[in-house]
Amino acid sequence: MSHHTMQKLVVRMLFDEAFVNTVHQNPDEALARLTLTESERAQLLSIDRRAWRHDALRRRRTLRTLAEEYKISTTIVLAETRSLASQERFFSSDFFHTAVQNRGSMGIAFSEFLLEGCRQGAWKAPQISDVVRLEAAIAACRRSLEREEPPGELPADIHDRMRVKLAPGCSVASFQANIIETIQHVERYLFELSLMPAMALCEDAPRLVDLPEVDQLKKVYLLFSPGTSGISLTNIDRASFLLLYEARRPVEIKSLLTKPGATKTVSIQMQEALSEWLESGVLMVVE
Repeated sequence: MSHHTMQKLVVRMLFDEAFVNTVHQNPDEALARLTLTESERAQLLSIDRRAWRHDALRRRRTLRTLAEEYKISTTIVLAETRSLASQERFFSSDFFHTAVQNRGSMGIAFSEFLLEGCRQGAWKAPQISDVVRLEAAIAACRRSLEREEPPGELPADIHDRMRVKLAPGCSVASFQANIIETIQHVERYLFELSLMPAMALCEDAPRLVDLPEVDQLKKVYLLFSPGTSGISLTNIDRASFLLLYEARRPVEIKSLLTKPGATKTVSIQMQEALSEWLESGVLMVVE
């Protein structure tokens, strides 16, 4: 409906002054794919441009919220670029506009913006890509936990033709081996800075330096699952990672446990692990 389109368009214009200018200078092109009535277009274009800039801190407040979810990523980027504009560009990006117009997640869109910066070489720190992926995985787990129904009770009889999948709030991913050390390093820096935030203005203030080196030949495999204080991270081995990775979508238990070349011992270990994951709620049975 056009009034919903209008509402989303207003949000985009409140955050992006460049887009406001484009709408006024070339409305036919800027609004071409949007279902607006002629009266709505006229109403939009009649608004004084200064009104869109009335709240000068709107971007900053929203960026603060995004940075809380991507705390480590944004800290590394800001330490490298020394530019807040490097992050505020998000509000002029296609990622932001698409998320608002399609009612997507702004948090997930922000992670895509950060990853695009890695691909384009906007930020050079070799640690940043994996850190963004990790924080994005946590963000996605939080959202799936809020959006989806939790696992029900396990059936009394579980057989290998049953289908299972990762439960809401659970995921797995692989990262470079020093990812946790990198996060801890940044958290220590942020804690030190929090003791007296104004010290960031000083020449001799603590700086974010000496991040743990990236070793692309070594990997760490992490399981994300709901914990008492948010999403918990657990180290798992490669075999467990591969099994759980397949369970991102519904899959038969038999298919998970029947792997070419797997020894009898490994198969038994995987059966035991699968039972534990079902009991702990990492995996759920799909009807």
